[in-house]
Amino acid sequence: MAVDMEKYSALRQRLEDERARLTAEVADLNAAAMDYTASVANEDRSYGNHMADDATDTYEQERQLALQRNLETVLYDVNTALQRMEDGTYGTCVDCGKEIPVERLEARPYATRCVDDQAKEDQQH
Repeated sequence: MAVDMEKYSALRQRLEDERARLTAEVADLNAAAMDYTASVANEDRSYGNHMADDATDTYEQERQLALQRNLETVLYDVNTALQRMEDGTYGTCVDCGKEIPVERLEARPYATRCVDDQAKEDQQH
């Protein structure tokens, strides 16, 4: 790989820091979801909720779920990048096998594709 050891170490540290941050955020969201579920279960349902309140609750739950999914996806990508470092495949495009430019890795340390192959992947989805 064309990344010098100093940059490689800095990228590894960034990935490890990001993994710790994301893990904590996912745990916080899980705890908040559990608290919310418990509070809803304890509410007195005999009075009924206004439809707007129900809609707001539903929106908030969906927003939290989308945020959690996004965080978990990025966490997966970070863990994959760290595993690729262990395997010796970090910095190599998973599609074409060419080296991923250092500038791309510095911008997105968990990138698994070169810019061209990522653009192709993005167009397919």
